[in-house]
Amino acid sequence: MSQPIPKVIYLIISGAISTDFAPNLIRELTQFNLPIYTFMTDNASRLISPRQLAEQPGHRLVEGYFDPNLAGEREPGLTLVAPATFNTVNKLSQGIADTLAHSLAAEAIGASWPVIVAPAVNAHLAHHPRFNHSLDTLRGWGVTICELHQAGDMMQMASIETIIAAITIILEGKRDE
Repeated sequence: MSQPIPKVIYLIISGAISTDFAPNLIRELTQFNLPIYTFMTDNASRLISPRQLAEQPGHRLVEGYFDPNLAGEREPGLTLVAPATFNTVNKLSQGIADTLAHSLAAEAIGASWPVIVAPAVNAHLAHHPRFNHSLDTLRGWGVTICELHQAGDMMQMASIETIIAAITIILEGKRDE
């Protein structure tokens, strides 16, 4: 049985330093002509203002469980977790759904909807055994991982171009089914 074509994009932003790229990512996501619903973890709102995100055209910032867009059964969607912190990656791989953002990602994994995770961690955390085990677990569940890359002494999250390319591959594949 094939999964339905995603009708929306669910963007989950967790609290990594690279959170500041979110407005540019939202602008790029609009090219897919799908509704975009953006969710922030509590730590993300400490690094980027929800108001700054709310002002970005082309998406809807969802701030709570009682948002009308969450009423009833959710539309099948592509879930993008970017940036995904050490904490978020580990929570997802263990099925911990203790926030709205993590609950939505866990639900998407359980529904076998396409999920893309773009980790953003420092070099020490990138080499932590639990983090790598969590990434392997997520890959085993069919989650697409946009890999970190080394830039000098720093680890960098995948570029917006890499993330958009991963989304394009998934959406084109679903349309061809």
